Amino acid sequence: MHSKEHLTHLDNGHTIARYRIIYQDCNPQCHVHLHRLMALAQDSDDHSCDRFDGKSDDVRARGFCWILLSNTFSFTGELPKAEDVLIIDTWPRGSRGIRLFRENRYYINSLDEASYFGAASSEWILCTINDHRPMRPKSVIDLDKMAKVNDPAVGNMANIPRLKSALDNPEEREVMRYQVQLGDLDTNTHFHSSYYVRLAIDAVGAYLSIDPLKEELVVRKLHIQFMNEARLFDRLAVCVIPDPEHDRHLFVEGRLLDSDETAFLVTLEYELETRTASEEA
Repeated sequence: MHSKEHLTHLDNGHTIARYRIIYQDCNPQCHVHLHRLMALAQDSDDHSCDRFDGKSDDVRARGFCWILLSNTFSFTGELPKAEDVLIIDTWPRGSRGIRLFRENRYYINSLDEASYFGAASSEWILCTINDHRPMRPKSVIDLDKMAKVNDPAVGNMANIPRLKSALDNPEEREVMRYQVQLGDLDTNTHFHSSYYVRLAIDAVGAYLSIDPLKEELVVRKLHIQFMNEARLFDRLAVCVIPDPEHDRHLFVEGRLLDSDETAFLVTLEYELETRTASEEA
């Protein structure tokens, strides 16, 4: 469902995109995986950028690319299930310096407040493809066109805070390792940004010893910050650190083993939902 018909560009600068969730997108409880939702949201974001000559294939043709710096999500309701239609309302909020800000609102099946279940705010920059040198937006995209579609409304978070490492003892906090493979790479030949979220969820699942047949990890809030990109065959150590002040809050940190640099930082709030005997039947 990626035809022109699934997109609506509104006069207020918002773009509405619709995606049917398939079973292959879902977890054992048939809810869409968060990293799949994130990837679909980025697809809707990219179509929105077409309105100011900033679509990924357009900027790549000129030697540039979009780089995601951070993304924040909050969910107030249940995520879509298989066969639901995920509706994404996306819009550019504007820019400050070299950073560009984007907002999302998420709905299930119908574009109304009763169907709203979450939102996101994200920060982006434009870089050169080869060496990822940050560029001033006006040297890459049409800022005058962008100004005509900007909406200052905030989807989730007006000011995204900078995350700091909470890792005190890497050897004790490490819960898993992962080596980047060919199928993990994006068009920039780096580990895809949504897969870092997948790794964070996997690490939390391992830390909590979740039984997927009986429990579901329900993420209420997630903030991911990208620090250093992982490349083909890079090895990542993923650590989970409990928040001593808040129950059901966790920090996740992924480190590049060969350089000992931080690859990504995550904070998340979660709930564990247990399936009843009737649901299992």
